[in-house]
Amino acid sequence: MTERSAYTDEEWASIVAAPVGVIAAVIGASPNGPLGISQEVAAAVRAFERAAETHRENPLIAALLLTLRDRFNAYMGKAPADAAAAQVDIFALGRDPARAVAACREAATLLAERAPPAIAADVRSWLVELGEAVAQAASEGGFMGIGGEQVNAKERAILAEIAAALAAPA
Repeated sequence: MTERSAYTDEEWASIVAAPVGVIAAVIGASPNGPLGISQEVAAAVRAFERAAETHRENPLIAALLLTLRDRFNAYMGKAPADAAAAQVDIFALGRDPARAVAACREAATLLAERAPPAIAADVRSWLVELGEAVAQAASEGGFMGIGGEQVNAKERAILAEIAAALAAPA
């Protein structure tokens, strides 16, 4: 099923938690101060913008992007929250990487059960791309961003956990 309406609010909240969890887990894996975090958040926003173009044929990614936009607007007080999006606790996912990885696993399972294989694979691939974009946004270590490591060991480890969680369930 490729439409948002094919999922209950609880199921959709589980799917929405995946991109939020990816971003939160990667940022939380190796906090990089206010500048680094702002660069990583900006990278996530750019990844969303790219996804709107590069994955426009995927109705689930389009629906996810709309839900995430609505959630952000609700968070900023600009609009009421969608019931499913309101269930996603962004801060809890950032504090607990295992919970964020579990959110990815749960989303992958739901997608495998309910979405056409090509659509599900595209969503899973996009989520991995999202994590990589966030991880590459700010270098760690070095001095004032010079000589640092683009993606450090902690970020590589969480990216590997995310990719494993998103692998097509058997």
